[in-house]
Amino acid sequence: MTNPLSDALLQQAGVSKDPVQVAFALLDQGNGQAAVQMLEDLVRQFPNRPEPWFGLGQVRTRLGDLRAAAKAYKRVIQAAPDASDGYVHLGNTYLRIDRVSQAIEVYRNGLVHQPGDALLNFNLGVGLRQAGDIDGAIAQFQKAIALHANYAQAYFSLGNACRDKKMAAEAVAAYRQATTIEPRFADAFVNLSGVLAEQQDYAEAMAACHRALALAPEHLHALRNLSLCLYRTGRFDEGAEVTVRALKSWPDEVMLHYTMGEMLYGLVREGKADTARGLAQWWRQTYPDNATAQHMAAAVLGEQPPERAGDDYVRETFDRFAGQFEEVLAGLGYQVPERLCAMALEAMPDRRDLAILDAGCGTGLCAPYLKPVARRLVGVDLSGGMLAKAQARGLYDDLQQAELGAFLTGTPDRYNLAVAADVFCYFGALDAAFAALAGKTATGGLLGFTVEAMPGAGSVPGPAEGYRLGPTGRYQHDAAYVRAALQQAGYSVVRWDDTQGREEMGQPVPCFMVLARRD
Repeated sequence: MTNPLSDALLQQAGVSKDPVQVAFALLDQGNGQAAVQMLEDLVRQFPNRPEPWFGLGQVRTRLGDLRAAAKAYKRVIQAAPDASDGYVHLGNTYLRIDRVSQAIEVYRNGLVHQPGDALLNFNLGVGLRQAGDIDGAIAQFQKAIALHANYAQAYFSLGNACRDKKMAAEAVAAYRQATTIEPRFADAFVNLSGVLAEQQDYAEAMAACHRALALAPEHLHALRNLSLCLYRTGRFDEGAEVTVRALKSWPDEVMLHYTMGEMLYGLVREGKADTARGLAQWWRQTYPDNATAQHMAAAVLGEQPPERAGDDYVRETFDRFAGQFEEVLAGLGYQVPERLCAMALEAMPDRRDLAILDAGCGTGLCAPYLKPVARRLVGVDLSGGMLAKAQARGLYDDLQQAELGAFLTGTPDRYNLAVAADVFCYFGALDAAFAALAGKTATGGLLGFTVEAMPGAGSVPGPAEGYRLGPTGRYQHDAAYVRAALQQAGYSVVRWDDTQGREEMGQPVPCFMVLARRD
């Protein structure tokens, strides 16, 4: 509804210029209150005209007063129920304040009056996708395209909805059509690169990234997608260069710091340790307050390691991956939770009354194996994102967000069984953790855990500490050190398996899977 007020209305209002445009001019000059006052005076004089109400809604929107804007757009609809603009803007306002169901209702009401309006059909699709009705969203985007064949944004949103449904071919086709219609549509090139990378078509994915970066040289997601493709294709030098470029533009982007760590590890694995160390020095010096940079740089530089990974690093790492954690592990041949829990429960046959601590519980992968024998199952983890996933399982009697040592110090409970699946790879020194667990374990109770094995352990002398920080950012342990730390804490080894915990770049990661009894 962009037309100025009618000449008759202007004459009645006693002004020589469109008062709505005057209000916008006042707003542009920073005088929002005067703009609002002017339009409120106008709607009092002409309450049944849609134009001043529409102007008031726009001014309120620009001032961030969205609830007042919604009220104004409702009056636009009352004054002009057959026009689409009021429905479009009211629905959009509801989406911005997370009233999705009301937005959908408004768009549908508008389509009763204007079924051939492409924008209303498109916006209804946006609302349906936000509500989780992906099939409905796809249908609406297709309707919008049928009404307006060159609707690039509708093709883009159709691509997003098809990607939600794992319809890769359809998503690619939609994104390509969006870029054909609008060759400067950087976001469409970026999303195209993402779905192509998911299909492992890395060459085409990188080509799409480069098209996006030609249009938007600092586009975060284009840089991230390009670095991912370079990593997946083993081009770690180039990938590190792209990641450095991205970090210079987006220094606080958590995922870029994690990607930098992956690139440095890739360089180490392919024998370019000097290059990796040079980049690690730059990274650490440039971002002294970033936990990931400090931890991973130390890992690559092979310096004297801290006794355990910092809380901020661990929390950020697992918060970042909470949403895709289980999917990623499934692709790495990960079977630690079921194997570790089976080892522990085999040593405690016929028990159905156990007080169990799942230390570093993550998303709760151990819970399905532990719950059937638990009188009480408690999980503790540093990551709130991981705990939210664990909570959704509905298997724990209690979940606590805390560092393990702090939790053990504060709890009065004692446990018959504690499990720590891939937790101690973020601890170097194990003495304090084992002692704290022993203090909360009933006599005869069990501790089951895994640690990554130090490569070459037993054939070459290891570090004096008995552990080191590997280039992956995870700690690796010497078997003799682990045994000594258990004995010192009052545990005796019941079972010790030399096995593998996962794959890393296609290679098995050796680990020790251990069951110990509290003496």
